[in-house]
Amino acid sequence: MDNKNVNNEFDSTNIFMFFIRWWKHLGIVCFLAAVLGVIFSSPIFITPLFESTVLMFPAKSSSLSRAVFGSNVDFLEYGDVDDAERLLQVLGSTAIRDKVVERFDLFEHYEIDEDDKYRNTNLRRIYNSNISSRRTPYGAVEVGVRDKSPEMAADMANEIAALADTIQNDIRQQRALLAYQVARQRYENMMYEINTTRDSLATLMSMGIYQYNAQAERLTQQLAIDLSAGNTRGVRIIQEQLDAIREYGGSFITQKEHLEQTSRNLHVVQRIMQEARADLDNFVSFKFLIDDAFIAEKKVYPTRWLIVFMAAFAAGVMGVFALMTYEHLLNKGIITSKK
Repeated sequence: MDNKNVNNEFDSTNIFMFFIRWWKHLGIVCFLAAVLGVIFSSPIFITPLFESTVLMFPAKSSSLSRAVFGSNVDFLEYGDVDDAERLLQVLGSTAIRDKVVERFDLFEHYEIDEDDKYRNTNLRRIYNSNISSRRTPYGAVEVGVRDKSPEMAADMANEIAALADTIQNDIRQQRALLAYQVARQRYENMMYEINTTRDSLATLMSMGIYQYNAQAERLTQQLAIDLSAGNTRGVRIIQEQLDAIREYGGSFITQKEHLEQTSRNLHVVQRIMQEARADLDNFVSFKFLIDDAFIAEKKVYPTRWLIVFMAAFAAGVMGVFALMTYEHLLNKGIITSKK
């Protein structure tokens, strides 16, 4: 037991006495490390960054035309998780990044040389490190922008939020334009069919065919009356009319039914065309903006007190180990003390 106590150089008592012996040295080391931390965390060495955030809720992904033209769609409903994830994908898209780069001239702002071989890679790296978007626990979407200029950070955050609607409307209007063009072409084709059918019916009506069933029934009754009365002239006229109905009556019925069906389909196509036109002509917001970005008054990076603390703490720990090693080597006689 005595040997064990002797060999235990750094028990609690020895550790306490160790700090008593070396507290001045450790204090000086920690102080110098803290001073260096203050110096190297200053704006001279680390560019301070300011952060601005935009908070928004995603809107339910639905067509404006469906909400307006009577479909059971609540256009004012908040979006779900899928809508939030869709909005996040748009916020992180290349389309938005390219527009932000152009709008704020980020190559110059981030001081990226035009002759840099990897200028686009460096731009993406800086952009992705300074601009982030995430989904909050309550289903909202938050966009955060860090920049050395607080005004630039706020402007970029608001611009990104606005571009989220612009990009999605561009995509939606491309599809709406295609739908409108298809619907309009179909509408024009159906109008041509209707006009052609009306011309055919007008030709048949000029031949004395108006209503096939009722007209044939009336002529048959009149024919029987004329036959009974011996009216040969009337019988001949009615017979000519019956012959025309018999020859062209089928075509008359077909053309009339086709006109009625095409007219019904025309109303459906007109509705589709109106919906597509409404989607094409109107700008829709895909988000509910909760908080605009404002100019930050305090920087968020670097956290100088944390840097100073970690520098002093790390220096203190390294000093303790160095001094322990020094005393251990003295006790072993490997080195000698110089006093």
